[in-house]
Amino acid sequence: MLHGLRNDLLHSGTLKTRAVPDFSSLAEYASLRAGGDIVLPLTTPTILPRGSLVHRLLRGGPQPGSPWAALDDDTRSQSCWLLGGNSGQLGVSLPRVVRISHIVVDHIVSDTLTAPRQMILWGLVDGRENLALFRALRANSLDIPEKRTFPAISGGFPFIPLSYFEYNAHALNLTQTFPVFPFVLDSGLDFGVVVLEILGNWGGMSMCLYRFRVYG
Repeated sequence: MLHGLRNDLLHSGTLKTRAVPDFSSLAEYASLRAGGDIVLPLTTPTILPRGSLVHRLLRGGPQPGSPWAALDDDTRSQSCWLLGGNSGQLGVSLPRVVRISHIVVDHIVSDTLTAPRQMILWGLVDGRENLALFRALRANSLDIPEKRTFPAISGGFPFIPLSYFEYNAHALNLTQTFPVFPFVLDSGLDFGVVVLEILGNWGGMSMCLYRFRVYG
């Protein structure tokens, strides 16, 4: 694990929901349809009925409650990634390396207590060029107070925070868009694996993530 990564974009608290940008020129990379997949070693273990993962592999569809449900286009009730607590993380493999610009989180109006609240999006830094850019960012941030440097489950890989934001379960629009930090977008870093770390929910005993999207 890396130590000393300094993060100049957690200093002012969470990013607020922005107006939905024009996505007509951007592709969505996290969905199962686009080739996105779950990275189980970077994902909080999920308790599922016996045989449900086998069923998914045989039938080719995400099961309600499994982490794959968060990458499915279907946001109907009970079609979500379900966790027994109020926090956890989702590791996602993108079909190719991407310069990420925005992410989108969806929920449903009838289930506000289980909605995720504070979240951090992390990017796994991989490749010689990306590692060089990553070290340059560290070197240029020596005046920034020390912050978290990796998600709860990191696997020993280097990570950089891409966005820190709060989802509003009481908003009129439950499809909410959040930008990545400008310094990440300007750096030229691209990512093939991201982790969405959920730090808390809106008061429920469990947490549901209905849909997570990555644009770039």
